[in-house]
Amino acid sequence: MRLVTFTSIKITLVFLLGILCSYLFDFGLYYLHISISIVFLLLFFVWIRARNQLFPDLHFGFISYVCLFLLGAWVYQIHQPKYHSSHYTKHITESDTTILQLKIREELKPDLYNTKYIAKITGISDKEVSGNILLLISKDSNTISLKVDEVLLVKTHFSQIPTPKNPYQFDYASHMHQKGIYHQIRLDKESILLITKGKTTIRGTSAKIRNAINQKLKENNLEGNSLALVNALLLGQRQELSQEVYTNFASAGVVHILAVSGLHVGILMLLLRVLFKPLERLPRGNTIKIVAIVLFLWMFACITGLSPSVLRAVTMFSFLAYALESNRETGTINTLVASAFVLLLVNPNLLFHVGFQMSYLAVFAIVWIQPKLAKLYKPRNYFDKLLWGILTVTIAAQIGVGPLSVYYFNHFPGLFFITNLVILPFLGIVLGGGIFIIILASFNSLPELFTKIYTTILESLVQFISWVAKQDTYYFENLVLSRGQLFLYYVVITAVILCFQKISFNRILYLLFSVVCLQGIYIFEKSQNNYKELVIFHKSRNTIVGLKDDKQLKVLSSLDPAEAHREKFLKNYRVKAKIKTFESGSLKNIFSFNGKTIVVVDSQGVYPRGSISIDLLILSNSPPLHLERLIDSLCPKIIVADGSNYTTYVQRWRKTSKKRNIDFYYTGKEGAFVIR
Repeated sequence: MRLVTFTSIKITLVFLLGILCSYLFDFGLYYLHISISIVFLLLFFVWIRARNQLFPDLHFGFISYVCLFLLGAWVYQIHQPKYHSSHYTKHITESDTTILQLKIREELKPDLYNTKYIAKITGISDKEVSGNILLLISKDSNTISLKVDEVLLVKTHFSQIPTPKNPYQFDYASHMHQKGIYHQIRLDKESILLITKGKTTIRGTSAKIRNAINQKLKENNLEGNSLALVNALLLGQRQELSQEVYTNFASAGVVHILAVSGLHVGILMLLLRVLFKPLERLPRGNTIKIVAIVLFLWMFACITGLSPSVLRAVTMFSFLAYALESNRETGTINTLVASAFVLLLVNPNLLFHVGFQMSYLAVFAIVWIQPKLAKLYKPRNYFDKLLWGILTVTIAAQIGVGPLSVYYFNHFPGLFFITNLVILPFLGIVLGGGIFIIILASFNSLPELFTKIYTTILESLVQFISWVAKQDTYYFENLVLSRGQLFLYYVVITAVILCFQKISFNRILYLLFSVVCLQGIYIFEKSQNNYKELVIFHKSRNTIVGLKDDKQLKVLSSLDPAEAHREKFLKNYRVKAKIKTFESGSLKNIFSFNGKTIVVVDSQGVYPRGSISIDLLILSNSPPLHLERLIDSLCPKIIVADGSNYTTYVQRWRKTSKKRNIDFYYTGKEGAFVIR
C-alpha cells in the first residue's frame, strides 16, 4: 500500500500546509480573497480544457493544489478575531473598568488559587459582542459557585493572560490563544452585579445530567478515587482527581486515559459494534448498525460536555465506524484523513492542539503499522491472539506518538507495553461496567455487591498504576527533541516502515539518507549549544541568577541546594538547555561573567563606592537607595529589577532610568533577563 497514491492524503496535506503557512505568515484576508478568486477562475477554465483530454492534465492538478493551499490559508485567517467586527477585542480597553454580560460555557480544572471557567461574552455596556474569555474566581471567594448556562452581569476590567516569565516554561497564554481565548477577567462578590439562569444549551443540559449521575453514584456509596475515576473516564471531568493519582498515571505513561478522547471513544465504538451486531440480520442491517453506533457516540459526546477532545474523537470515529464496516484498509485510511480534513475546515486551530496531533498520529500508526506487525507471529489460541493484538496495537501507537510525546513532555515510559497489556482490557471492562453501573444507579436499581466489585476493580487499577509509576529505572525523563529532530525522526520511521514493507534500492537509499540527516542535525545543534549565558530568572520574593557555560549551569541565589534542584522552572531550563552539570551557590554583591561586570544591590543598599563603570546592575529585595546617586557612582549600562522587589519601587526606578536614558528591565513584566 503506497500512501502517496491516496488522493485524500494529498488533499489534506496541501490544505494543512496552507493553514501552517497562514499561521507563520500573515497573508492578509484582502489579498487572499483576490488570490482565491483568480485561482478558482483559472481552475474553472483548466477544468473545461481537461475534461476533453484523454490523459490527466498536469495544469489542472497543479492549480487544484494551489486552490487547496489558499483555502487552508483563508480558513485559518477568517478564524482570527481581527477579521470579526463583533469580536469583543474590537471594543475594549484593557485598563478600563466596564460592564460585561457573560454566559458560562464550561468549568475548567482549578489551580491552586482559582476556580476557572470559560465564559462567552455577549455584551459590553450597550453593545452586542462575541468571543470567549477566561474567568477566574479566587478560592478565597468560596461562596461563589457558578453553573454552566448561568448569565452574569459584572463590572470588571480585562487583562492579558500571563505569558511565561522564565525560559522554556509552559506558555499558557499561547495554549489559550489556540482555543480562541485572548483575555482573562477576575471576579469577586462585589464585581458580580447579577446572576440569572440563561437559556439552556446542550452543554448546560449535559452538566445537569452529570450532576444527577454523580448524585446517584454517591447515594450508592461510590466515592473517593473511584468516583473521581468514573468522572474522568466516563464523564470527561477531572476536577476531583487527586494530584497523586494524576502524577502516577503520568509517570506510568497512561495519563491519556484520564481525559475522554480517542482511546475511550474507540473502545466504546468496539463495544457498540458487538452490541449492535444482531442488527446485521435485518434488511439494510449494516446501514442501521452504522447509524445506531454514530448516534450513541454523539450521545456520549453530549453527556461528557462536548469538550474539544471528545468532539474530535467522536467525529473521527464516526467516520471510522463506516470505514471499518467496509473491511478495507484503504477505506479506513481515506476515511481517517477525511475526518481530519473536515475538523480542520471547521476549526483550523485544531492543527496546533497537542491532542489533535497525538490522536491522529496514534490512529494512523495503528491503521498503517499494526497489520504489518501482526503478521510477524501467528497466535495459537484466543488468549494468545488477544495479547498479541494488544501488544502490536500498543507498539504501533507508540511508534506514532513516541517522538511527539518526547518533544512536548520530555519523557518516555519504558514500561508502556506492560502497562497497556493490563490497561487496555481493564479499560474495556471499566468503561463497559461503568456505563452499566450508571444506568442501574439512575434507576435506583444498583445492587450493593455490584458497587463493591466495581470499586475493587478501580482500586486495583489505581494500585497497579501506582506500582508501575514507582519503577523509576524504566522511566526515561529529561529527554529533549528540537522541531528539526522531531521531523527527521518521523522521516526515519516512515523509511523504516517502507523498507519493512518491501525492500528496494530506492527505499534503502531513502532510509540511509534520512538517518544521515538526523545525525547531521544532532551534530549541528550540539555545536550551537556551546555558548555562555547569564539569566536573571523571575521568582516572587527571591533573586535567582543562572550562569550557563556550555553544558554547565551554576545558580546563584538564597535558596538551599535541594530547593534550587526542585524548583520547576530551573528544571525546565536544565532539560531544554541540555545541562549536564548543575550546582548552586550564594549570590555575591559583585561578580563577573563572560567579560561583563555585574553588581547586585540588595535590601541592605550596599554597593561599591567610587567612580567605576559596570555592565549590569541587579536590584534585589527592594533596596533603600537613591538611584540617581547610584547611577552617578556606578554608571550601569543596564538596570534589572527582579521579582523580589516591591512594584512601587520598580515604577519609581523605571522613571529614574528613563530620565537618565538607561535601559531598565523588570522581570515581573518583561520576563527573565538573558544576556550572552
